[in-house]
Amino acid sequence: MEAWSKVDLHLHSKYSDRPSEWILRRIGFPQSCTSPQELHGKLQKEGMRWKTITDHNRIEGCLELMERHLDVFMGVELSTFFPDGCEIHLLIWHFPPSDFKIFKELASNVYELSSYLLKRNIPHAVAHPLKSVNGKLTVDHFEKMVLLFKGFEVCNGSLEPLSQKILTLCLNALTPERIEELSRRHCLMPLVPNAHEKIFIGGSNDHGGLSVGSAWTEVQGAESVDTFFNSLFSGKGRVQGEPGDPLKVSTGFYNTFFKFAQSRLKQTAPLTAELIGKIAERFVKGQNPTAFSFAEKIGHLAEAIRTGQAFNYVRITDGLTLTKQFIDFLTDSKTKDMLDAIVHSKESPISRSFRIASTIVNELSYRFFLQFVTRLEKGDFLDAFQSLAGFFPLGLAVLPYFWAFNEQSTDKAFLRKLAKDYLDHLPAELSEVKVGWFTDTIDDVNGVARTIQAMAKTAFQAKAQLKLVISRSNLKELEIPVQNFEPIGEFEIPEYKLQKLSFPPILEIIDYIKKEDFSHLLISTPGPVGLCALLAGKLLKIPMIGIYHTDFPQYARFLSDDSWMETLTWKYMEWFYGQLNKILVNTEFYKKCWIQRGVPAEKLSLFPRGIDVDMFSPSFYDPAFWKKYKAKEPVILYVGRISKEKELAFLADVAHHLWNKGKQFTLAFVGEGPFRQELQKLLPHAVFTGVLTGLELSKAYASSFLFVFPSTTDTFGNVVLEAMASGVPAIVSDVGGPSELVGALNIGKVCKGKDLKAWAEAIEFYLDNPLSWKVKLEMAEKIKQERNWNTAFQNFWKIFKIED
Repeated sequence: MEAWSKVDLHLHSKYSDRPSEWILRRIGFPQSCTSPQELHGKLQKEGMRWKTITDHNRIEGCLELMERHLDVFMGVELSTFFPDGCEIHLLIWHFPPSDFKIFKELASNVYELSSYLLKRNIPHAVAHPLKSVNGKLTVDHFEKMVLLFKGFEVCNGSLEPLSQKILTLCLNALTPERIEELSRRHCLMPLVPNAHEKIFIGGSNDHGGLSVGSAWTEVQGAESVDTFFNSLFSGKGRVQGEPGDPLKVSTGFYNTFFKFAQSRLKQTAPLTAELIGKIAERFVKGQNPTAFSFAEKIGHLAEAIRTGQAFNYVRITDGLTLTKQFIDFLTDSKTKDMLDAIVHSKESPISRSFRIASTIVNELSYRFFLQFVTRLEKGDFLDAFQSLAGFFPLGLAVLPYFWAFNEQSTDKAFLRKLAKDYLDHLPAELSEVKVGWFTDTIDDVNGVARTIQAMAKTAFQAKAQLKLVISRSNLKELEIPVQNFEPIGEFEIPEYKLQKLSFPPILEIIDYIKKEDFSHLLISTPGPVGLCALLAGKLLKIPMIGIYHTDFPQYARFLSDDSWMETLTWKYMEWFYGQLNKILVNTEFYKKCWIQRGVPAEKLSLFPRGIDVDMFSPSFYDPAFWKKYKAKEPVILYVGRISKEKELAFLADVAHHLWNKGKQFTLAFVGEGPFRQELQKLLPHAVFTGVLTGLELSKAYASSFLFVFPSTTDTFGNVVLEAMASGVPAIVSDVGGPSELVGALNIGKVCKGKDLKAWAEAIEFYLDNPLSWKVKLEMAEKIKQERNWNTAFQNFWKIFKIED
């Protein structure tokens, strides 16, 4: 059997020197810095029988190689256009150099160019057919390509795999009848016979010189270039190799950047250029880029002194300049140990490079962030925002990764439309719902965490594809699948010291989201983890849904006692949630709030909520429960965070008012929080149990006489439902979500917020008119039927339905 002749039909040299990005063109940054001769050597090493270069709109690279080698044929990647301005790229090979001028003259009209290529029998194919080069590609354009061209690139070593898979499936599904139908609809005759039979080609599309030959086209035999293309276009070829991924593409970009910087510095700072070369070589191989020999350090110091850069290192005014911080970090023994641990791992060089870059950026970012928070707490606002200056160079340092993730994103809506037209069913990658749920709170003692856990647990039991993504250092054991990223560090929220937030590893989370291929991102909190998800969703073009669990602007006003902070928090909330495709709110009250702030009503939906109906029930009533806390009946209960914004100081005023009237009851608080010590001083005879869970919490609810919840900042009020499910009537404020829960059942009372007289009268009414056991059971049963988690989950999962 004859051997297969391999050819990488798509790759770039230094002559691809005009990037599409304006800023890169302004600084003279090329798409590639790899010399044609270097490419030839790498192609030879990878076993390519014949060699070519397909630079963008240029052929100098091929001409240079053809002067020195006999196994090279002409190639180019040429931009051409439909009449409406939609740009596509054609790969054209094995043509006389004199024809290139004609190609360029015809390139403004794809119809004229394709006719010329067919007339001259010049091999050609559409490069990355589903990539919208200038943002104008539609399904109609694709269908016209089907009528115009025989060859299609279906294996591109720099592009993501999903679009290439869908492209291959759609092209394989073509029939003579479908071609005839397309021809009628577009008033365009197919230019080639048997237009439903397409030729597939593959190439690395390498720009950085690191993935040469990673994808290729091959035919059996092919003792000449003519034989190769004759066999290929008679249907005897096949494509081989791997598609792209963000890490591979970005590492190639880094390699190009290092070569570009090195070439710029060779004349003015040769030692610095040499240093950059060493850093580049180590980085792209996944080695520690900061590990220099003594001789290299001395050489770099001498160069820094010669060029005057050394003065930047010693010009330190407050001990916290960016230069000093970078140097201190990179020369720290802990840094070396961290990077060496990555270097000695068994990961691939590209993965190690990614983790090295991520580790450096994570650690430095966290340092700058802590400086910002510390200075902000001290009131040094100007210095605080100056601390954020360090993020700019760090952002530039990892910009290639962000760019690569964006380049590797998939427009699933476009692919879905294409697949629906050509395939008898949608592939799983386009039809399955797979949700990544991102939250900054998961095992804390609050309603948000409990809600997330309960919904996720129900999803797990229903075998739904939902994964919680968090970043916690000391995560408690949960009954649900969780992807936990070890945080770079943790910090406390000013004015709210008991709540800690994590500083997550941003790049690792984005990489995880890309690999998991989520159909939707669900964001519960606008904190650091939520911001990571927002960034990832934007980069990867994934639909994002946010849940407005908490009234943060109200919290900010209470905790800071400053209306300006409330306004500032609202501005942030409006920006954050404004980036999302849909916002879920807990009640109609908050739906109206967002509409009043300009959010379209169709972008808002109610978040289905439930409670554990087996855990909260009148059956848990225990007459001895409160006696162990030395409480005297009847017990009026509050459950939740003991915090200032919950209006508990107001509740203390109401209690004292009733006690002064001679009313007998015990006030009990279940929970913890920063306001506990102060509240205990206000209510020295009240019961404080701390946090209760499981059976103890169930008994606490069911054994109480009345539940009170004066908060005006809660968007829902889980505890209110839990109380009523336990057969206990609730008195709540008229501001926020709890009022709707009480109003819907018409049991309990809704009082005007902070109206002492109204609250006192409502409590007094129930003290004088206790609910019968029958009414308690009826109330609990109604909640059990309407608010169980299974029903809530079914309604919740419908939100993510992918339209066929």
